[in-house]
Amino acid sequence: MLTTRTFRLFLSSTFSDFHAEREALQRDVFPRLETYCAERGTRFQAIDLRWGITEEAQQEHDTMRICLEEVRRSQELSPRPNFAVLLGDRYGWEPVPARIPLDHWNRLLNAAAPADRSTIRSAYELDADRNAIPPVMWLKKRRGDWASGQLQELATRDSLRRAADRAGFTGDERLPYFASATHQEIALGALAGEDARDHVHVYVRHIEDLPQDASAGDFIDWDATQGQLVPGARTRLRALEGQLRDRLGDKVHDLHTGWRDGAAHPGHIAAFCDAFYQHQVALIDAELQAQGQATEFDERERA
Repeated sequence: MLTTRTFRLFLSSTFSDFHAEREALQRDVFPRLETYCAERGTRFQAIDLRWGITEEAQQEHDTMRICLEEVRRSQELSPRPNFAVLLGDRYGWEPVPARIPLDHWNRLLNAAAPADRSTIRSAYELDADRNAIPPVMWLKKRRGDWASGQLQELATRDSLRRAADRAGFTGDERLPYFASATHQEIALGALAGEDARDHVHVYVRHIEDLPQDASAGDFIDWDATQGQLVPGARTRLRALEGQLRDRLGDKVHDLHTGWRDGAAHPGHIAAFCDAFYQHQVALIDAELQAQGQATEFDERERA
């Protein structure tokens, strides 16, 4: 019996727009999956980081590192399944990279316009105390007013994007500079793995009559400071969805609901939870069967 096996499932989505779905999974689905696995001599562990990033980590710009390390940890420690995606109408937070490898750093500075080069240099430092191998440039800690620090980071991100374009960055090289946090998780958990189509499920929620203004600010990429949609975010989101459909085929599932009282109507949630549970159970059963067959083969070889 595989008593040491743990199915460690990382749940990736933007947060404010999927609060209801994630709450339903925590309440109605994950406990059932824990019971299902326990009855078969294994464990189930859901990884939901909306409660797992401390204020200190945010101050230290560690959010992306923690998220991506948790995705990798799930892939390394867990049999399939180990990743699931909820996708809606928000592309989400587009962070400035907390760390830049020196090879990227040199290419960026060599290509950057003078004003952008100055902005980038002022935002990063080589921190010898962190002993990174190979060395990297680290984004400086936020100091003083939080909002002021955010504006500085936005200016730095824009300078890095222009420099990356001028330097000819392509493919995965562009992700730290152009992709949202959720996109970076998905790139690692669902688009990079050769076997992702065998075990990653994606749930795309469509909200009919979703407003495109501040009244739906938690559900769309709305810039409250500028009073407008974040430029280009919807295009980037739809491109990501297209990549997932091309890569995962029938593992991408569409959810349909309406807009009511300033939120997505919850009428789709029961069916979503049932589908999520059934999909994970099928994957867990297939993995246990495969592992059981492998164990029997090893026992015959040792005999």
